[in-house]
Amino acid sequence: MNELLSRLKNSINPQILHKVNGALLEQYKFVPISVKDNFLFVAINSTSDKEVINLKLKEFYPQQVKFIQVPDQDLSDLIQSLKEEFDKGGADDGTSKQVRLGELLVQKGYINDVQLLQALAESKRQKIPIGSTLFKLGFITLDQLKEILHLQTGYDLVTPEQLASQEKFIKILPEDFIKTNKIIPISSDGKTLILGVVTPVKPDVLKEIIYLTGQNPKQLLMTHYEFENSLNTFFSEQKKETERVIKQIESEAEEFEVEESLADMVDKQLKDSTGSVAKFVNQIITNAIDNKVSDIHIEPRLSGYIVRYRKDGMLQKVLDIPPKVETSVIARFKVLSRMNIAEHRRPQDGTFSIKYKNGSYDFRINTLPVSGKEKVCIRILAPAVSLNAADKNIKLIGGTDEDIAKIKNMVSCPNGIILTSGPTGSGKTTTLYSVLKSLNDEDVNITTIEDPIEIKLEGINQSQINPKAGITFASCMRAILRQDPDIILVGEIRDYETLEIAISAALTGHLVLSTVHTNSAAATVTRLIEMGAKDYLVSSTLSGVIAQRLVRKLCDDCKEQYFPTHDEARQIIANEDDIQDFIKKPIYRAKGCNKCDFTGYKGRLGVYEIMSINKEIKKLIARGAHDLEIEEAAVKNGMKTLHQSCINHILNGETTINEFVRVLGVVNE
Repeated sequence: MNELLSRLKNSINPQILHKVNGALLEQYKFVPISVKDNFLFVAINSTSDKEVINLKLKEFYPQQVKFIQVPDQDLSDLIQSLKEEFDKGGADDGTSKQVRLGELLVQKGYINDVQLLQALAESKRQKIPIGSTLFKLGFITLDQLKEILHLQTGYDLVTPEQLASQEKFIKILPEDFIKTNKIIPISSDGKTLILGVVTPVKPDVLKEIIYLTGQNPKQLLMTHYEFENSLNTFFSEQKKETERVIKQIESEAEEFEVEESLADMVDKQLKDSTGSVAKFVNQIITNAIDNKVSDIHIEPRLSGYIVRYRKDGMLQKVLDIPPKVETSVIARFKVLSRMNIAEHRRPQDGTFSIKYKNGSYDFRINTLPVSGKEKVCIRILAPAVSLNAADKNIKLIGGTDEDIAKIKNMVSCPNGIILTSGPTGSGKTTTLYSVLKSLNDEDVNITTIEDPIEIKLEGINQSQINPKAGITFASCMRAILRQDPDIILVGEIRDYETLEIAISAALTGHLVLSTVHTNSAAATVTRLIEMGAKDYLVSSTLSGVIAQRLVRKLCDDCKEQYFPTHDEARQIIANEDDIQDFIKKPIYRAKGCNKCDFTGYKGRLGVYEIMSINKEIKKLIARGAHDLEIEEAAVKNGMKTLHQSCINHILNGETTINEFVRVLGVVNE
C-alpha cells in the first residue's frame, strides 16, 4: 500500500463511512473520509460523477461536500481494501439483512412488530426474501418496499417504465443463465446492458455477461416479486407449450402440402382428439380460462388468422395462427360444438363444454362469414359460483353507501318491477343477485328464470330456459306464476310477451327483478313503452331502475398523480365553472407495472345511476314524457347520473379520464 493510500485510510472516520452501504462505494466510485469545519471530505477518481455522488450523499449527510481527486488505481485499491474489511466484519447468512430491512420498515411506521414476525416466518417457509413476503401479505406497497431497499442498499431500482419495454431485450441472455443468477435484461443501447438484479452480482458473473453480450453491464436492483413476475411473463410453461404446438403444426403443414378433400377433413377432425390442431385449440381455450378472459375472437386478416382475447372489456391480440392450418382450427371448433363443418356461407351457433382444473366451463360459439372466410367468436360462460346465503348485505363494487341505501328502499316495496340496464358484460346479473341475496329468507318464495344459471344461491328455486324444449322466458314465467312466488327474477326482458307477464305479475302483488339493454336509467322507460307496454301500466308497476357500466380500476401500485389540462376536463365536463374547479384537483393516470401486466389497470369497478320512481316521475311516464324530462326530474330528486358517478371515481383516484371517454363517451352538453 502506497503512502497516499495509507494516509487516506488512516484519515477515514468509521462512523462517517458506515453510514453508506459498501456496495454504493463500488458502484459510484467514491469514499467518504471525514467531516471537518462542517464539510464532508470525499475521495473520488477521474471517472466519478460528482453531481450523482452529491445527490446520493445528501440522503446520508447534512454537510456540504468537498471532493478530493486521487489516482484511479489508488481509489480502486482503497475501495477493495475497505470492502474486504466490510466482508470480514459484516458477513451474514441473509437473516440479519432481513431483520435490518424489517427494522427500517418498522422505524418508518409501514409495519408493526407483529406483522414483521409473521412475515419472517412466512419468508422462511416460502424461501423468498422478507420484502417481497411483506408485499405479498399486503402489509406494504411495492413503492414502500423499493424506497426501503434504496435506503438500505443505496442502489437505484428498476422503474415500471423500464419493465414495460423489457420484452425487446429479454433474449439478450439465455434463459438458464437468467434463472441461475437471478438477473434479467431490462434495456440496452448496444453498448450498455441494464440488468435487473435481486441481489448485487459477483464480479465473475459480470465478466461472463461481458463475454456473452459484448456489452458493459450496469446493475439496477429489483424486488424478488418483480423478478418472478418477469419470469412468469416471458418464460412461463404455458407460453412454451403454445410455442411448441405452433412449431409442430408448422412442421406438419410443410410435410403435407396436398389439399385435403372435404370428406378427408371431416373424417380427420372427428378422429383427431390428440393431434397437434386439437392440442392447439385446447391451448387457446385453457389459456383464455387461466387469464380470466370473457371472449375469444378468431379473426381473418390479410396475412392470416389471429387470436384475440377480451379481458376486462378490452381486446388484445395474443397470437397468430400458423398458415395452412386456419381451416383445420375453425373445423376443430365446429366439431367440438356440433356445427355443420361443411357450411361456410351462413352464420352458425353452437355450444360445447370442457372440464378444466376441477371445474366445468361452458362455451357459446358463433361463426360469421366475412370476406370469403369465417370469423369465430367464443363466449366463455364461467362455471356457476355459489354465494353465501347467510350474508344479507347488498354489495356493489364501486357503489357508495348512498347507492346501497337507495336500492334497499326500492326493494323494501313488496311488489313492482326493478330493472338493471346496461350493455352485455356490465355486471347487471351480479347486481341483481346481490339484491336477491339480501331478500333471501325462509318466509319468502323466490324463483328465477335464467339463460344460463350463472350464480347458485341456497334457498332459491332456479330454472334455466331451453328453447329447443319450448321453455322460453315467457312460457316459464306463466308456469312460475302458478308456483305461488313472492319474488321472481327474470334473466332478461327481451320481448313484449315476457314484459306483459312481468307487468301482470307486478300488478298482482309480486316483486319482479330483471335486466334490459338500454343506455341510461331514463331510457329504460322509453324502451319498455317502445316494446309495447302501456305507459300507464309502466308508471304504476316500475319501482326503480339501476343503470350501470364497468370501468377499469387503476393499479394502486403504479398509478401516477397529476393535474388535468383544460382539454382533458372538457371531455368529461360541459360547464366551464365546473371545469375550472376540476383542473385544480389532483387526479391519477395509468402508468403500468409488473403487477398489472403494464396496462396501468387492475380489476374493474361499477359506475351506477340509480333512479327511484317517485310520484313526480310516475306522472311524467303516464303522460308519455321524453326520457330527457324524466332524467331531469330524477336528477332534481337526487339521482347521480352515470357521468357524475364516474367523475367521482376519477376524483377518488380509482379510474381515469380515458376510461370515462371509452365507456361513456365525450360529454357534449
